[in-house]
Amino acid sequence: MKIAHISDIHLDSQRNPNCISDIEILIQRLFNKGYDHLVMTGDIVDVANYDDLYLLRDVLARNGVLNWERVTIIPGNHDIFGKYEFSSNGVSATAMRALQSTGFNFAKRLHEFCDIFRETITDEPEITMYFPFVKVLDGGRNGVAILSFSSVLEWSVRRNPVGSRGYIHAEQRHAVMQKEVLDVVNGRFTIAVFHHAYQIFEPKNAADAAFIWSMELIERESFLKTMKKLNVKLALHGHYHKAETYKIDGMEFMNSGSVRSAKSKINSITIYDDDSYSQEFIKL
Repeated sequence: MKIAHISDIHLDSQRNPNCISDIEILIQRLFNKGYDHLVMTGDIVDVANYDDLYLLRDVLARNGVLNWERVTIIPGNHDIFGKYEFSSNGVSATAMRALQSTGFNFAKRLHEFCDIFRETITDEPEITMYFPFVKVLDGGRNGVAILSFSSVLEWSVRRNPVGSRGYIHAEQRHAVMQKEVLDVVNGRFTIAVFHHAYQIFEPKNAADAAFIWSMELIERESFLKTMKKLNVKLALHGHYHKAETYKIDGMEFMNSGSVRSAKSKINSITIYDDDSYSQEFIKL
C-alpha cells in the first residue's frame, strides 16, 4: 500500500489564483503514480476562506477521489482561525476572527470543515459527530487503520492567544480507548493522523521558547500514552513547516512540512504485506 502524505497547503485563491490548479495537478500526479491513499494533515487554507475548501472538494470530486477510501483530510488551525496578521491593517481583523472562534462558533466552524469533506470521513448518513474517526483500508498484513484526531485548540487569551497551539482533547483520547475502536485497530497497521507537531525543535533562547510555546501540542505526553496503548506505528502531522521524521519513545513521527513551501514535496510511505514499511520525502 502506498500513502502520500501532504500538509499545510495554505490555499488562498485571492492572493494566488493558481493555487487550486497547482494542487489539482499534484493530486492527479500522485494518483497516476499509483498511490492508494492521500492524507492531508491540516492547514488546507491560509485565511479560513471556505470558498477555497469547496474548490478543493470540487477538485477531489472531479478526479474521482472524494471518498473515504482514497483521501483523509483533517483541519489545522488556519482552517478554523485563519491567518494571524500583525500588520496595522490585519490586527483588528485577526482579533475579530479569534473572538468569533470560541465556544459554539468554534464547534460550528470545525463541523463545517468536516461537512465539506464528509465523504472522506464516512458514507454513513447517521454519523453526526466527526472526531475522532477511524477507517480501515486494504494493506499490510491485516489492513491499515487510520485514526484521525482534531488537534485544533479553541482560541483563548490565556491558553491560545495566537490560535496556533494544539490539543488532543481528553474526550477524543477516551473515545479511541473504547472496546469497539480497540477491536477495529487490533492486529492492524495503525496510523495516527493529527495536525500539530509533537516535536518542534530544542529552544536555544527565550525567543525560541516563546515561539515553541505558541505552536506546541499541549498535554502531548497524555496523547503519546494513548497512541502507545493503541500500538500506533506511525504518527503523521504537519503544522511546523519542516519535513522530517523523528522518534519519541520508540514511535515514529513524520512531519510532511508544507507542500506549498516545498513545491510539490510529499511524504511517501509504502506499507508491505508483512507490516514493514519504508518512507522517503520526494518531489513529484
